[in-house]
Amino acid sequence: MIGLCLKDIACKEGLHLGGSASLRQAVELMDSNGKGVVAILDGAMPVGILTERDIVEILYRGADLNSPAINFAKRDPITISADKTIGYALNLMVANNIRRIILTDDSNNFKGVITQQDMIKYLEDDFYRSTIKIRHIRDNIRPLISITPEDSLIDALKKIAENKISTVPVIKSSKAVGMITEKDILKIVRSNISLNEPVLKFMSSPVVSVGMEDSLITAVRIMNTKKIRSVVIEDQSGNAIGIITNRDLINNLEGDYTAFIERKLRHTRDILNLLPEMLLEIVDADREQLIIWANERAVKKFGDGIVNKPVTRLIPHEKWEKIYGTLGRFNKVEDIKVKKDEEIYEISGFFIKTEEENCGGKIQLILRDITDEVKLYTTDPLTGLYNRRFLNEFLHKELELSKRYNRQLSLAIADIDDFKKLNDTYGHVAGDAVLKSTARVMLKNIRDADILSRYGGEEFVIVMPEIHKEMAAHAAERLREKISMEEIAIPDGGRIAITISLGIASFPEDGDSSVDLLIAADDRLYKAKKEGKNRIIFS
Repeated sequence: MIGLCLKDIACKEGLHLGGSASLRQAVELMDSNGKGVVAILDGAMPVGILTERDIVEILYRGADLNSPAINFAKRDPITISADKTIGYALNLMVANNIRRIILTDDSNNFKGVITQQDMIKYLEDDFYRSTIKIRHIRDNIRPLISITPEDSLIDALKKIAENKISTVPVIKSSKAVGMITEKDILKIVRSNISLNEPVLKFMSSPVVSVGMEDSLITAVRIMNTKKIRSVVIEDQSGNAIGIITNRDLINNLEGDYTAFIERKLRHTRDILNLLPEMLLEIVDADREQLIIWANERAVKKFGDGIVNKPVTRLIPHEKWEKIYGTLGRFNKVEDIKVKKDEEIYEISGFFIKTEEENCGGKIQLILRDITDEVKLYTTDPLTGLYNRRFLNEFLHKELELSKRYNRQLSLAIADIDDFKKLNDTYGHVAGDAVLKSTARVMLKNIRDADILSRYGGEEFVIVMPEIHKEMAAHAAERLREKISMEEIAIPDGGRIAITISLGIASFPEDGDSSVDLLIAADDRLYKAKKEGKNRIIFS
């Protein structure tokens, strides 16, 4: 379904207003169309866009609803051709962190709007395989932000506006008893209901929920069936612990990004100019490779003087020889890092053979500026350990080496037991002290060849090259014992002891990709927690 044409699923009626329309008219139209969006047109051409979130923020600021809507609309909205595919719209939404896109024809006339909720209906088959569960993406889901039944509607409006969220659950005794959404706020405002009224009278109930053990596809099907945009996540006791939305689902779609970009490169150059990366088209002419076209982002970065010049003006000659050789052997190159002056770029690309005279083919390169990421974000600022991004890159490379040289590799995911309780009891400053102490003890008790990273929250990942599962389990057990013997000083002058639980996975028996190994280790960590904590599970 990723290739389905947008014009076949988009909506047009009841989604646009003229430039003289008021905010009140925008609220009324948005409430009636159920799409949470209104396009503002100048004649037939879109010049602005208003969403439910914009309206919530406008109401929060106390704006007059009789004011012209265009004064508050986002100008020059992102638009795409109605002839493009769901796949293209999906990429654009994720890249720009937006939920709705305006569709136009070749003359930039309004042809409708596509929303994430529209696409979710057609993308069930494109989601992560059924083994991926809600808990596997928990790091990507923001902490629960809630209100109580006794709070007022203005309290709900404040929570939604200040936290830039679309839904706030109503919680009583840790259970979700209702929901207030941006859509609800619009209905309430349209009905001239006072925002001082209690939430209890207007919340949606009962609440639709999923568990941590449910799969992503379960959440998709529930949203499609119920025609809703979010569901509550509950723990085993039925307590609300988070929310998963359409945006979370879209951001966790399965797909090979590189292959997706390859399909994009077959489109016209105006499409390429919309992509967030810098792109170059290079002709392989005799003994040199000339840049014949660069998209707008590349021209802005390097200047239009790079066109019709050898690619070695941009990429150092020695590095280009390696890239060109790889392209010649495999017709593609992926994630090659190149330093130019003081900046670092990650390069991927494709070699496309042609039948043109004096031309061996064309090369299309994608450049991503990773200077800040490399310089600022390879380590975790609290513990000094490698961060998640660095870990993922290192693990991918180590796996490739293990495959090439028929070597074993193991990894462990370690989690501090009862860390939330520790934070609640002693405070977050004490929690930080525990994280730093745990990191220090771990670093002292792993091999020089191992890589330790803080993977998120109280989770750590240890990559152990060239050792099998039993050796990894032995090393993890030694680490678990060292941690349990440590007395950690906390800011109030006291000392506390902690324990950790670990899950272990190994290549090749538990999978041949970093995702497979991390999921297997996470499953075993979860089992270790269920079986009493302070233990290791490796099978």
